Amino acid sequence: MYIAKRQVIVLACIFGVLLGMTVTFTLHSVQPSYAVDTATASKADRGTLLSIQNAFASIADELKPAVVYITAERTETSSGPDLQDLFRGFPFGDMNPFPKSDQKRRSTVGGSGVIVRNDGYIITNDHVVAGADRVTVVLNDKSEYPGKVLRDPRNDLALIKIEAKNLPTAKIGDSDKVKVGQWAIAIGSPFGLTNTVTVGVISALTRGASVPDPNMPEGRRDYPDLIQTDASINMGNSGGPLVDINGEIIGINSVIESPTGTNAGIGFAVPSNTAKYVMEQLVTHGKIAWGYLGVEIRDISPAASKTLGTDKGALVNRVTDDSPADKAGMKPMDVITEVNGVKIEDSLGLRRAVERIKPGTKVPIVLLREEKKKTVQVTVGEAPGAGSESQSDGKSKVGVTVTELTSEFAERLGLDAGTQGVLVKSVDPDGAAARSRPPISPGDVVLKINRQPTKMVSDFNKAVGELKSGDTALVLIQRRGRTTISELTLD
Repeated sequence: MYIAKRQVIVLACIFGVLLGMTVTFTLHSVQPSYAVDTATASKADRGTLLSIQNAFASIADELKPAVVYITAERTETSSGPDLQDLFRGFPFGDMNPFPKSDQKRRSTVGGSGVIVRNDGYIITNDHVVAGADRVTVVLNDKSEYPGKVLRDPRNDLALIKIEAKNLPTAKIGDSDKVKVGQWAIAIGSPFGLTNTVTVGVISALTRGASVPDPNMPEGRRDYPDLIQTDASINMGNSGGPLVDINGEIIGINSVIESPTGTNAGIGFAVPSNTAKYVMEQLVTHGKIAWGYLGVEIRDISPAASKTLGTDKGALVNRVTDDSPADKAGMKPMDVITEVNGVKIEDSLGLRRAVERIKPGTKVPIVLLREEKKKTVQVTVGEAPGAGSESQSDGKSKVGVTVTELTSEFAERLGLDAGTQGVLVKSVDPDGAAARSRPPISPGDVVLKINRQPTKMVSDFNKAVGELKSGDTALVLIQRRGRTTISELTLD
């Protein structure tokens, strides 16, 4: 028994030694291979991250020279009798053109912009420059230029022109191809910190927003079609570009959603295709005439689709009296499904299709009425108050900001419906207009300059551009129902 036990013990010891050698050999043979795999994986991961990092750095280097800092100076002046009620609710605010006492106050707002043409055209937001009598553009090399402004309040966009050539530019991309989840890079001057770059993704598309703004007719700006991003956007980013991983502009940063007024990861940009169209129209025509039907519309809910017999199209909620839609016989409960050959999926699709049709154009509109298809011919009108505005720069010859005289403005001023001229929005107290005899004031309507009719802002700009230093221009203005001639002498 004793011998047998000893043999068992010896065998157990031998087995233990062999097991230990096996484990040791296994560890020695596996561990070096595991360490090599980890290093290889780590290098691969770093390589991917470095590629992404290099892409962002490359975009920043490429675009920074094309992104500008904008300052807009506003001057509030007062002189003459109090007619504030006449101008209450104007698109440029509850302006008081003839207050009781002589006072003036200046304020300066900072924003961003992006150069889109090498001959000096810059896109920014309308709310950055709205109401300004002096706009200054600071380039990446710190050089400064006075800017002339054409505005599109409808889409919160503006185009600034500076006298410079061979400027670096950014390419405008196709916002219709943007997808949720793709990279988004914002560049601008938040809180005056120029050329700040932030990175995120596209969070959503076709978002709507409404922002309080006393400079707009109804006290707010409505945005029906925005790109949402979580790239950090703050005050001062407005007007700067939102670009994709190719460095192409896909939006103009405009709005943030935040309980604190600073970035909360929800920012919005006007789509680049809208900005491109606005730029082309302003450069070519000096204004934008947006198409108009005169209908209040809504999307079709799942419940409503059962009654209407369709889930696609724009449901007419109300028809404005004497509007193009009214004249064509359109009615509430109609569902618009096609405009001039373009299929309409929802209310946003209708807006996009109509607004770019030239006013005066007759187009077929297909609609469903009581589940029956019907085609009507509509002569598209011009959206009220959709014209652009022109503002003076730091070297303005006359020192005024003017805007198109719409029928709404004319009615508030008590002017005849056929009055053609441009409305004086603000006057630089140090400019030639303020020193003219009699002084030109906010609320005046400029009818002619040296016998040249000024029916539109572009006419006004052309007439002013022909004046030289030392010239005295005869400016025919209409003020409170009376016409008078103001003698304006340039410095």
